[in-house]
Amino acid sequence: MSKIAGFYLRSQVTPYVILFIERDGSTYLSSLLMSHPEIEAVYERFAVLKQKGASAQEQLAWARAFFTPPLVGRKGAVGFKTKLVDVLDLDGFAHLLRQKGCRVIQMQRRNRVKAVISRINARRLHDRSGTWNLYKEEDRMPPMTVDLQEFAQFLKEREDADNQLNEYVRQLALPTLLITYEELMTGRDAVLSKVFDFLNVPHRPVEGKTLKHTSDNLRDVVLNFDELRACYANTPYEGMFDEVLVPAGV
Repeated sequence: MSKIAGFYLRSQVTPYVILFIERDGSTYLSSLLMSHPEIEAVYERFAVLKQKGASAQEQLAWARAFFTPPLVGRKGAVGFKTKLVDVLDLDGFAHLLRQKGCRVIQMQRRNRVKAVISRINARRLHDRSGTWNLYKEEDRMPPMTVDLQEFAQFLKEREDADNQLNEYVRQLALPTLLITYEELMTGRDAVLSKVFDFLNVPHRPVEGKTLKHTSDNLRDVVLNFDELRACYANTPYEGMFDEVLVPAGV
């Protein structure tokens, strides 16, 4: 069926969901997609509904309506992002995604050490500014001393969450595009090209709203860096402390 110039029939719209854990670049990616005129990108509506005391049925009813676009409209892709911890009925959600033929964008962060440091730093930012992501340079937080026990706990939680998300996506058995935080930071345009193709929308120039909050050099962020790093000597995490990403074009 051919496309009407400037419009999409309902059957031509690509439904999608962004599944992530936290500190994976999902807010940045969503803000980029929001600036695309033919993509509808919604933030964490499931989390909002959960906070308001909504039931699992209400979450799924909202998603079902959201994934049923107008018969004719200007959006070629419609989607939202969510963490699994905010989905009240994981089996029901999986059934709905399959029923609607959704495409899955799975966000992942290879460097779990930095994911944990970013989580701690984001909590500090939220306590100060009320937001989990940095939008204004004046809100940037100063270096911090990391509690060793809390870091170990958060690292274990991250391992478990990664495993749960990988298994959930595997069982969905839907078309999936895996995007890592590292790819998004070092090769944004290449990642966006893959996303636009995956969502079947034209390539357009887009701009994000969030600023990178935590320096990629952890020595600039963690005051007790050497002490923390020493706790993970001779483990798979040791090298993650020293990794510093170089953005594309630098």
